[in-house]
Amino acid sequence: METTPDIALIEMMLDGQLISNADHQRILEDIHSAGLSADEALSNHVAPDTVAFARKGMEYGVSCVRLENIEPELETTQKMPAGFAYKNKIVPIHFDGKTLTVAMADVLDVMLIDEIRLVTECEIEPVLAAEDDVEAAIIRIYGKTAGAILSEGIRGPVGAVSTLQRETIDDFGIDEKDLSQDPTVVHAVDQMIIDAVRLNASDIHIEPFPGELKVRFRIDGVLEDQPQPPPHLQSAITSRVKIMAGMNVAERRRPQDGKIGVTVGSVGNRQIDLRVSTVPTVATSQGESLVLRILDRQSISFGLEELGLAADNLSHFERLIRKPHGIILATGPTGSGKTTTLYACLKKINTPEVKIITIEEPVEYELEGINQIQVNPDIDVTFAAGLRHILRQDPDKVLVGEIRDYETAEMAIHTSLTGHLVFSTLHTNDAPGAITRLIDMQVEPYLVASTIEGVIAQRLARRVCQNCCEMYHPTEQQLKDFFGSHAHEIDSNLLIPRAVGCRECRERGYRGRIGIFEVLVMSEELRTMTLQHTSTSQLRRTAIKDGMKTLREDGWRKVVAGHTTIDEIIRLTQEDESSESGVGQIV
Repeated sequence: METTPDIALIEMMLDGQLISNADHQRILEDIHSAGLSADEALSNHVAPDTVAFARKGMEYGVSCVRLENIEPELETTQKMPAGFAYKNKIVPIHFDGKTLTVAMADVLDVMLIDEIRLVTECEIEPVLAAEDDVEAAIIRIYGKTAGAILSEGIRGPVGAVSTLQRETIDDFGIDEKDLSQDPTVVHAVDQMIIDAVRLNASDIHIEPFPGELKVRFRIDGVLEDQPQPPPHLQSAITSRVKIMAGMNVAERRRPQDGKIGVTVGSVGNRQIDLRVSTVPTVATSQGESLVLRILDRQSISFGLEELGLAADNLSHFERLIRKPHGIILATGPTGSGKTTTLYACLKKINTPEVKIITIEEPVEYELEGINQIQVNPDIDVTFAAGLRHILRQDPDKVLVGEIRDYETAEMAIHTSLTGHLVFSTLHTNDAPGAITRLIDMQVEPYLVASTIEGVIAQRLARRVCQNCCEMYHPTEQQLKDFFGSHAHEIDSNLLIPRAVGCRECRERGYRGRIGIFEVLVMSEELRTMTLQHTSTSQLRRTAIKDGMKTLREDGWRKVVAGHTTIDEIIRLTQEDESSESGVGQIV
């Protein structure tokens, strides 16, 4: 029979929403029916860090709580000023008329508890909560409680600003630049950036609509809504971002681009660059849509091996980047990791005896030991013009940020023909499509055939959360959706992962991303077909016959290895209708 402390721990976890009612029932059944110890039963159904967290609360003599689903009443949140909660990383969750229950990460901070007692004029009952849980709850709870919370302390008739034309704002004597420097607006923007970095978002989208200011983060390639700031702060938030990015605050009619460099101290002092883009919209008067692309310098520390290349693709690619001359292309949609892949290539070949020069728009990450040039059309520093000057610098390897027109393609080809290895990106759906895309740009087929050494197409698939994923046998319909007519070749007893959702992955079922790749190595047959203006589908069939694994085939390998799900690969790739070899080579 279990001792009282063990049962008390389990009941405390239930009360604090650390476990669900279903998990609670299963744990008790394991203890009473199967005769397992509390430790064994908990390990079967609860993550180890959650159990450790609960034991920490027992040791301190306080309750533990998970804040995700807690929505305190207005009377409770009004007991504590928002600024005080932000500053001290605490959140009130319950008030019974006399005692205020406060969630905090450090329940042993008696001086802070005394300060809370003085500020709120209440008796305080501290409960233990994870620090990131507290910070997320502060944003969620105070953001939903009252729109005025974020605007407290802002001076002037702010509420009228959103309904007035720009000419009328001057009549009120409001300087938008001054408003954007208000500490509350500054904090709101800073907190938005911190939250995005903490959630490993790749982009922040700030979009004005009538009556609302929508904020969304792109997390693992999927946009997710975030708490909305008050809509009347739209102009101030936009101006604040523009000031940080060195952009023209007064210009609202034309798109602008800028860059912000910040150090996020609350997330391990990470060095973050933000690429900012603004475009005017018609959704609201004088409204501008902002996108802040987050460029985390830590992400470029990965080498080729960490990108997710399978052994055969890695072997092909490593041979390609050792070529003395030619062109290597990375293709895929925006945000598919092309630049990161090419940077990993440069890192691999960056040795003291090699000179590498890049020309980019913009320079996303600064690479040690590599000369990087920023495109600036205003002073005629374009990709094509920059390449002409780069050749006078006697480089060994060259990276061109993107081939987007004939002039750039021509200069890249000329650079490769003069004995240089050129890396670049191109927007195509697959690897064979890069060949026909260059020909569509009016590049002569014989130049494409003689200079292209290889093409890598890629996508970023969400990694299934290893803490909560379930292994299951795929259904016949799933296999048919994935493999089409080749579905019967797959072993129906195969176990693959399915996304579920838990606290560790914030109920998404996925955490992080992994690359799926399609590596095309130019063969003599492919070069001959290029000279003959062969279609993309014919090039694709030949490349597959030569051993190229398609994006879907490589994605299936990631599914079988337990890295991602079949639904995720279907979302990112198209059916391999041109494959003549079936799927036997990948199962």
